[in-house]
Amino acid sequence: METGSRSEFQGKPGAAAAGQRYARIQPLVVGSGHEADSGDGEAWLQSKLPWHFQGDPLAEEVVRVLRRESRSMAQPALAVTVLAERGDAACQALLADMSAVPGWVDFSLMKQGGVMAQRNFPALVMGLTYGCLPLTFAHPDAAAIFAGTGRMEVSITRRLNESAALFFGVMDSNALAPQESMWAACLQVRLVHAIVRMQALQQGWDVEQRGMPVSQLATAAGPAFFGSHLLNGMRRLGARASEEEAAGFRMIWRYVTRLMGVPLALLGETQAQQDQFDRQMMRQFFAPDATAKTIMATLLEGLCSQRPTSRFPRSLQVALFRRMLGEEMADAFGLPHDRAGGRLLTWLAPLLSGYSRLGRLPGLSVGTRWAGSRILDTLAEEGLITLAVAGGSR
Repeated sequence: METGSRSEFQGKPGAAAAGQRYARIQPLVVGSGHEADSGDGEAWLQSKLPWHFQGDPLAEEVVRVLRRESRSMAQPALAVTVLAERGDAACQALLADMSAVPGWVDFSLMKQGGVMAQRNFPALVMGLTYGCLPLTFAHPDAAAIFAGTGRMEVSITRRLNESAALFFGVMDSNALAPQESMWAACLQVRLVHAIVRMQALQQGWDVEQRGMPVSQLATAAGPAFFGSHLLNGMRRLGARASEEEAAGFRMIWRYVTRLMGVPLALLGETQAQQDQFDRQMMRQFFAPDATAKTIMATLLEGLCSQRPTSRFPRSLQVALFRRMLGEEMADAFGLPHDRAGGRLLTWLAPLLSGYSRLGRLPGLSVGTRWAGSRILDTLAEEGLITLAVAGGSR
């Protein structure tokens, strides 16, 4: 079994037991202010649970096609396009799915959010590294995938570069339009997710008990992790964003998540709807186990030993994790307290806040945005190279 489906879930004899297992995950609501009755969380989870047994059949079938045709993952969008033009049905279906832009997408609004992020690129980079990267292994199943692939242990720089390919590049929202560069990067990441999922299944992943690896429901956490949570982290470092900029920034991640293959049923048509969904996702998918704590320790050691982050004192990096995650999330990951790092951060935060204020001045805004966009473009390009190598090696 390489893919799951909603009908397969409902018809499997062991599905009810699997549903009970996921319902028993107690919501760990930390630092969000969204405490709610656990029964409400269980009802929500049960309504969405079928999607945790759903993979991405469109992407998985294209992976099989690329392998059969001996196509490289270096430029998968080009390869998929060429094969689609030759009549391959799987490639045509994937391109059609990714080219259908939802009605709620507003490229002009997303551009405002991207400009804000470019203008505040130091806070964006720190927010991603110290606030969002840990959330990608905060659920026991996600941690198991990390541990199984050894992606964190082999090279933290490689893992950060893989993230940079997407998370920095999409700040240029124009590049997210169909067939543009970051649209192509989203296709590449979607196929890498499919490869990871297929490998986990081949290695004996227990779908009945754990759900599908890199499932649709787990992937739908994108807007919560990289939209609202990241924006809040950037603001804690002094980034300033208007209501329109904040809305555009969050919309970027809602649209990127759609490009990752997540169905519209798991995304809000409005930001208000998305906020409700995100609150439930944070409740249900933040539950670090012992494996997650081990990966967090590995992440901290890697950041302290590899450039460019090794230039930051260890104590400051611990303080950044605690500031970006919040105290309760940081405690759940087993991060230590470090007063020295807290004192260093009290000096760094005003500098970042001052940089953000300068970026809003008419005479300097163009310059700070230009510098930020150039730096983020470079990071994204380096990440795409790393991602192509990683995809091709799987």
